[in-house]
Amino acid sequence: MKKIFLVLMVITMVAGSAFAFDILSYPTSLQGGNIQVDIGLGYSGWGSYSGWKMKIPPLVASVEYCLPVAVPISVGGMFAISQYGWDFYSNHSATYTYLTFAARGNWHWGFEIDWLDLYTGLGIGYQHFTQKWEGPNAAYYEKWYNYNYGGLYWGTQVGAHFYFIPMVGVVVEFGYPIYAKAALALKF
Repeated sequence: MKKIFLVLMVITMVAGSAFAFDILSYPTSLQGGNIQVDIGLGYSGWGSYSGWKMKIPPLVASVEYCLPVAVPISVGGMFAISQYGWDFYSNHSATYTYLTFAARGNWHWGFEIDWLDLYTGLGIGYQHFTQKWEGPNAAYYEKWYNYNYGGLYWGTQVGAHFYFIPMVGVVVEFGYPIYAKAALALKF
């Protein structure tokens, strides 16, 4: 643990001295009033067990508005859907669908690099899980093994937008509930 902390400290010091950085302003690639739209694929960890098949990979869409205030904050929302299947031995199968809705807020770090937007943030949302059975005794399984539920969650995220041209780029993000996301990034 001490070695990891030491390595992170060295990286932070080198990065801090290599780039111009202002914690209280938007990065060069972004400004207050911009709208960012990200559309792409994610990895959520659901369905990664033996015997599961992915039917719909996690599709993720998010929209954020960069507030025109003195600090580099954006607010917005996120939606994700994914679906997995599992085949059982006696001609039965189940389909699991996950829906996620979230409100998010991000802090954009003020690096003066024209093509980069690093951010960290918090999200609060609702996840809904449904299960659908198929097969000869599907009604029995629906009655006794039907897991349809939803609940609130909170999570964090860290990511980076890389802009090829001023309005178009890609984004890579890590966090919860979508553990990893790679997406097309549009800025207006």
